[in-house]
Formats: sequence, C-alpha cells, structure tokens
Amino acid sequence: MKKYENLFLLNGLAEEDKKSVISLFPELQKFKKGEIIFSAKSFENAIGYIVKGNAIATNDKNLLLNNFSSGECFGAAAVFNEDASYVTTIKAKTEMEILFLPKEILSKIFALFPKCAENYISFLSSKIRFLNKKLNLISCSNTEDTVFNYIIGIADEDNISILPKNMTNLSKMLGISRASLYRSLDDLEKNGYISRQENKVKVINYEKNC
Repeated sequence: MKKYENLFLLNGLAEEDKKSVISLFPELQKFKKGEIIFSAKSFENAIGYIVKGNAIATNDKNLLLNNFSSGECFGAAAVFNEDASYVTTIKAKTEMEILFLPKEILSKIFALFPKCAENYISFLSSKIRFLNKKLNLISCSNTEDTVFNYIIGIADEDNISILPKNMTNLSKMLGISRASLYRSLDDLEKNGYISRQENKVKVINYEKNC
C-alpha cells in the first residue's frame, strides 16, 4: 500500500477501504527512458499515477510544459472527455512504472466508495483554481505576466520550474524578444516572485496582480 500513499483518490479512507480500492487496480505498466506515454493521437482516457520514475510533458513544438515525478498524477481531466486527441506529449524521463485507472474502473470505484468520487472532484477543483490564476495572468498584457504565467505553469510540487536552456526558442514560443524575456525574469526576481539559479527557477509568491 505504501506505493499508493500519495494517490489522491485514497485520501480520508479507512485502511480496510483503501485495501479494497487497491484490490481493484490493474497491473502497473512499465516504460523505458525516452518512451512516449501519451501523445496527441495515442493515449488512454485514464488517470496515470506515477509509482516509479519521472516524466515530462511537452507541446507540439517540443517545449517543456511540466515535470512529473513519483506520487504525481496526469490525465485526470481527460478521463471522462470524449475528445479524440490529447493536448500534450508525455514522455518517460527515466524508467517508469505507472498505474492507469480508466473510466470503467474509476466508475466502479466511485460507486462502491463515494469518498473517492469526492476526492476526484476536489482534485479537479484544485486544478481549476490553479488554471483560473493562470487565466488571470494570460489576460494581462505585459511581458512580465506572460513569463510568470509560463513559469507557474511548469512548476512542480516543490514550486520549481526548469526553464529550457535555449532561451531563444522560449522567447519565440512566448511571443516576446529575448531581451524582454531576460528583463522580465530579472524584474520577477527583484520583486520577490521568483528566485533563480541558472535555468532553475523557484516560485516564491503566486499572488501576482496585473
């Protein structure tokens, strides 16, 4: 049970109920380093829970959008979505073991253990709140907010963002000049929103206003 201790679905369940839920889980799937897990046309309508290893999410321009590590999930918002494509590519950064929970299994778990359904809704709600903060920044017109929005979008659970080493590509993706990108990073650090060490950025304060 220890390997599932960070799975949000199990939050607040009694130990016996946790064991019952886990008994419904399918076998773990293994991925080699560099292997594609999800892509635009090849994916499952399932929650992916990372038991072992690390993964990255990139967009269609191969720009880093997010990092995932052991104990984290991806794909929750797409489980009950009938869209025929996935918005990002998720690739194994190391050898990995992943638990996939498709909607059929989730529906059964939710019917037997309503608390799991509450946990799923709570998880999605927290993601929506986070996206609302991002949308607030997206609606801002200045380059500093654009850069900050990107940084918080790829931040991991420790509030760390790893920026691409090729800043020219990043500036093109964000639609700003290299000079504006560097100036925005300097201003964000000076104003106490981030701290930097080379391309490693730590988000200190998420409450940024336009």
